[in-house]
Amino acid sequence: MDWERMIINSISEGVMVIDTDLTIMFANKAVNSIGLNYESIIGKSIYDVFPNLVTNQSTFVKVLETGKENLNNQQTFVTYRGEKKTTMTSTFPIMKEGEVVGAYEIFRDFSALQNLKEQLVDLQVKQIVHKDKVNNHREEFNDFIGEHESILKIKDQINLLANSPSPLLIYGETGTGKEVIVQNIHRASSANIPLITQNCAAIPDNLLESYLFGTVKGAFTGAMDKEGLFEIANGGILFLDEINSLSKNMQAKLLRVIQDQKVRRVGGTIEIPVNVRIISATNVHPRELLANQEIREDLYYRLNVLYVELPPLRRRKKDIPILIHHFIDHFNEVFKKNIQTVSNDAVEYLVNYSWPGNIRELKNTIERLMNIVQSDSIEKTDIQFTDYLRVSAPDDGSQVAIGEARRKSFKEEIQKIEKVLIIEALQQAGGNISQSARNLDIPQQTLSNKIKKYGLESHIHRLKLLKYE
Repeated sequence: MDWERMIINSISEGVMVIDTDLTIMFANKAVNSIGLNYESIIGKSIYDVFPNLVTNQSTFVKVLETGKENLNNQQTFVTYRGEKKTTMTSTFPIMKEGEVVGAYEIFRDFSALQNLKEQLVDLQVKQIVHKDKVNNHREEFNDFIGEHESILKIKDQINLLANSPSPLLIYGETGTGKEVIVQNIHRASSANIPLITQNCAAIPDNLLESYLFGTVKGAFTGAMDKEGLFEIANGGILFLDEINSLSKNMQAKLLRVIQDQKVRRVGGTIEIPVNVRIISATNVHPRELLANQEIREDLYYRLNVLYVELPPLRRRKKDIPILIHHFIDHFNEVFKKNIQTVSNDAVEYLVNYSWPGNIRELKNTIERLMNIVQSDSIEKTDIQFTDYLRVSAPDDGSQVAIGEARRKSFKEEIQKIEKVLIIEALQQAGGNISQSARNLDIPQQTLSNKIKKYGLESHIHRLKLLKYE
């Protein structure tokens, strides 16, 4: 029917249908995303469209032979135009009266992501080759700055944490400095060892598996013999950020590697010994992860031998003036400026803000101010001029930036509390609406409606930007 074809052509995933002779019977417009013409390939054999296709590696052939679906396969191939493409593919049989009469495939193009992954691996290798230079290089955010009691306690533990081979789990909200802790641990290590960092939420599971464990030639079309991050980090530290984003399947594979200290490349049969210390981090409290069954208990206990909890900036306000001056000194050098002071009113204004993006948000705010201030001092009016904090701050009645407290009706007070709870949930989940809904124990649609009601769309966007800065 025309309406069915119209619906299939409107989706972003590619759809391709073949018969038992491996002839393409239908393709939707999204097939164009991998460099094909969805109309001109109709009636052609898959071997004509994919000239380098190997029969025993074709998911279409496997499904036609077995009559069973084949889900979530990473496939790299070369089209008849000579373009190398990588897709995440699921293939299903078409049955009629118990017989397989064809198959259809649904896929999403991950070519750009695959290219990025390969570039990142190459960069990681270069990082190891030049580790002496990397270890001596000091970024402006590398030093763990603060005088709050909780920060001083963590500083006292750095050497102990650095010279232990045991796994370490770090919990902290987005922007609290989890990677900074890892960098300090790495620098404090008695041996000159590699440090490899990977954000587990940045790459889909199927790509992440080959990224972490490596691949052997022929594992899938286009696969080459390549080390994974475990092999690259051998003898050193592998930092896995946002460990809670891993699927249960990937968690099980990670657990096996940690237990056995051996890695098997994707498509390989040889187990390669590795000596890697795992440091992992999460922006969701471990109690919540266990309560919501987002992490396997056996993996959690393997990772949580040593534990560090980073406080949010709103709970260490005495450190805000210290951080302000630290970032001013840094940006004075970057922008060739000479800002010397921050007025007491300006400091008080910044101290009273809740900083949902924590230290990273404070750093961005100072950078923004350093771009606009023309004198040698930052004043409260300069902060108000940017209008940033007043837009960003939750209306919880505690922010100087929002204005003076005023009497509100019971309904307004309830809405105020509700909005604060939603903002906190979004902050904990890094702007992930579905995760926030689960944490709040409300339907996702209900949460989406309330986000729209309170105008929090820009807040979510900012949280997601902060997450990857």
